[in-house]
Amino acid sequence: MGKNGFKLVIFDCDGVLVDSEPIVNRIFAQTLTEAGFPITYAEVTQKFIGKSLQTCLEIIEESYNKPLPKNFIERCKEREIAALQQELTAVSGINEVLEQMTLPKCVASNSSHRHIQLVLNLTGILHKFDGKLYSAHDVSRPKPFPDVYLYAAEQMNTNPENCVVIEDSVTGVQAGYAAGMTVFGYAQHSDRTALTAAGAKIVFDDMQQLCQLISEHE
Repeated sequence: MGKNGFKLVIFDCDGVLVDSEPIVNRIFAQTLTEAGFPITYAEVTQKFIGKSLQTCLEIIEESYNKPLPKNFIERCKEREIAALQQELTAVSGINEVLEQMTLPKCVASNSSHRHIQLVLNLTGILHKFDGKLYSAHDVSRPKPFPDVYLYAAEQMNTNPENCVVIEDSVTGVQAGYAAGMTVFGYAQHSDRTALTAAGAKIVFDDMQQLCQLISEHE
């Protein structure tokens, strides 16, 4: 293993481990529209993928030039949790990958700890990470800044150059790249070209190939 050998795999959560984004985006669009901020599911997906909730809310208030109702986040979260409990599934192939993987692994997400634990628990993969879950809420800036990735590497006692990041959004790829890590872009629902342009070293769309890809790119 050369000096660039991988010693840690850092997974983004939403869209990489669990297929939560279509559900969350749908609820977000519905709740916004009802609150008098009409927006389509397609617009939400396009504008907000990978961004932190706080950033999304700021963009919305700015573009509609009015404040969101006080209880908006609570209402959104309640509905989101109900929908996730009924519909959420793990990303296809991720269970096999987590079984096969011999390298240490952890999660680094823009979502809150509560959300990360909820979705990993619902899909039965929480125990695979042994409590090694890191949120942008633990650091001062969310992705696209590298803070949460650098924090995860530090907590796991690993140099950034020995980390491989698995990401599905441009925002997340930018964060991993800025952290000086090798980024693999998972493009099942994303634009391959955009992930590459953001700094992904390789782009793949079959999660089951991940372990093989990691060993090939050491």
